[in-house]
Amino acid sequence: MKRTKSSIFHDGVAEQYESSYDSPYWNLYDEITWNCMIRHLPRKKGALVLDAGGGTGHWSRQLAKLGFRVVCADLSEKMLVEARKKAKNEKLDARIEFVQASITDMRCFGNASFDMVIAQGDPVGFCDDPDKAVWELSRVAKKGAYVCVSVDGFYSALSGLLAAREYGKAQALVRTHMTEFHDSFPVHTFTVSELKELFGNNRLEVEEIIGKPVFSFDMPQKQLDKLLSDKAFHKRLLQMELRFNSEPSLVGMSRHIEAIGRKI
Repeated sequence: MKRTKSSIFHDGVAEQYESSYDSPYWNLYDEITWNCMIRHLPRKKGALVLDAGGGTGHWSRQLAKLGFRVVCADLSEKMLVEARKKAKNEKLDARIEFVQASITDMRCFGNASFDMVIAQGDPVGFCDDPDKAVWELSRVAKKGAYVCVSVDGFYSALSGLLAAREYGKAQALVRTHMTEFHDSFPVHTFTVSELKELFGNNRLEVEEIIGKPVFSFDMPQKQLDKLLSDKAFHKRLLQMELRFNSEPSLVGMSRHIEAIGRKI
């Protein structure tokens, strides 16, 4: 299977991947993500969910704990090795199948195979063809199933480059909507309208778009981590995030944008 710059990078960080996201900011991000995801879960007991670009299986395990059958698919072999270990440690491996596959080529799965499809943690933006990736996510979803996709926000990425005085990179981002992840591999960033168009072109009717997060995009992460260490602040901010994270005037500036569409 052809490796990409993204899969090579993730092979190299697989063992410490989840621990690197264990911080107050990312805990808030996860709470926002989970709050949205649970509203769109299949009602059928034992439904089959695809976690595309599932990495070390963070969301696969959460879904398996609720009784769903899950397929965790990822291009990075070493991320899947870690995913298997973690699932076994939590005694969830019987509910999760692990498959090495590219998000742009999932021919190992038939049409309309899954009751829900998720692509969390930006795999659509990390691949070389987001349109092909969303086509595949839509193809394998059953009619009426929800497809949830999380990507990096264009305006937040642009704001970060301007704040860092990376003017050349900022100009390149404006032209291409591409940036780089830790100088390791290219990443597509998206506006809300681009994400809506991407869904519409691939038989997905957008039902909801949220920002993750919407209020704290302009706070340096170290500062935000310090603030979020205060449980009272964390609770208040989370309440406001969940109340306003679908507000159209806020979503576009978020660090991450999540679109939830229904297969038509």
